[in-house]
Amino acid sequence: MDLQSDIRGAQVKDRKIHIPGSKYVANRVLLISALASGKSSICNVPDNQDIRLLLRTLSSMGICFSEVDSADNKQDKYEIWGINSSCSNLKKSRRIDAGESGTLLRFAIGFACLLPGETSINAGHRNKERPVEPLIKALEDLGARITKASDENIYPVRIEKGLVGGRTVISGDISSQFISSLLIVSSYSEKDVELQVMKPIVSSDYIDLTIREMEKSGVTARRIRKEKYDLFRIEAGQKYQPRNISIPKDWSSTNYLLAASVILNRKIRINQIDTRSNPGESEFVAILQRMGCSINTESDSVSILNSEILNGVEVDMKDSPDSVLTLIAVALFAGGTTAVKNIGHLIYKESNRIKQVEEELRKIGADIKTTKDSITIVGQKRLHAATTESHNDHRLAMCLGLIRLRNRNMKIENRECVQKSFPEFWEYIRKIDEGGEKCLEIQ
Repeated sequence: MDLQSDIRGAQVKDRKIHIPGSKYVANRVLLISALASGKSSICNVPDNQDIRLLLRTLSSMGICFSEVDSADNKQDKYEIWGINSSCSNLKKSRRIDAGESGTLLRFAIGFACLLPGETSINAGHRNKERPVEPLIKALEDLGARITKASDENIYPVRIEKGLVGGRTVISGDISSQFISSLLIVSSYSEKDVELQVMKPIVSSDYIDLTIREMEKSGVTARRIRKEKYDLFRIEAGQKYQPRNISIPKDWSSTNYLLAASVILNRKIRINQIDTRSNPGESEFVAILQRMGCSINTESDSVSILNSEILNGVEVDMKDSPDSVLTLIAVALFAGGTTAVKNIGHLIYKESNRIKQVEEELRKIGADIKTTKDSITIVGQKRLHAATTESHNDHRLAMCLGLIRLRNRNMKIENRECVQKSFPEFWEYIRKIDEGGEKCLEIQ
């Protein structure tokens, strides 16, 4: 297969592989820095569609920031001044288009409660189908003034300044982004905030990630774990402090490279990677080990040594949603059955990932079955050529790209959607494919 045709839309060519900064961390620290009381410096900001949308949103809000030269030209660096700084130009009203970024949509709805005047927020076609009503209700419980366009179509949703505080109850089984959005803004309310999040709580590690980034900038949120719910308490009056931040490498992007090396049985070593930066998605390494991969892990590196024999596993990926389809690609080439459970929240992503991955993999002859919250694969079946579709879902496109490393005659339509999170994907897996027996070192 000529993988050259797969790098359309890739922004980086003919250079060493450089894993981008974490999109999850970047989304949080950029917004937190926008609320801080001075100038923050943020390096290793990933350059992808979602982050560019966020930066455009900050600009439309009147937040002052600039891109600065970095000593390492592989790292994008920004300086950002908080909303109370002298250079901020907060307008009386503003319009925001969150496009197809679900994270931006949920975070912007919360953030808008702290901005003067009125904020009008719109979204892309699929994003409008993704749930936000539980977040809106929780904010209204805390005193936010939010107006929907209509009962049938809430967009554009209009938000006026004001967050009183108090107590609200929200379900935890749809999206952790609701809770993160509430946490980030709660200390700027008039009164203390108490969030009761009912279990089960999906992607719980992402909530912990939000709390860690808040604490690094000087705002504390207490998480009290109980049998049927978790309680979050945030004292009003806490203010974020500016800081210098280096965003860690992105684990979901890392997992695609690990999966490519496993599928091809290539040796690969990834350096300067922090497993603590995203415990949920970094669990993918342990799953590969359970499947039979020979892997060496150190405090700041991961090496794939051998993946000649792979076996299916049963795994709960409730807290690793963005690595589910990465595992499905690997599972196609493993002996036996792989069952991925507790992933019902994947239906709310850029596509209904449970439905769409079954539809696309059946086209190439995969033995795949799904339920409302699980995917089961019987591996090592004979795959055949077919034209598949990404459904404008970056993670489905990359899943199909991994499979194509071994099923070389399949085609993938709308592959450019990887720009959303990992523009370099097609170039990087080509390099792994061409790497041969030599161990590929990745910084």
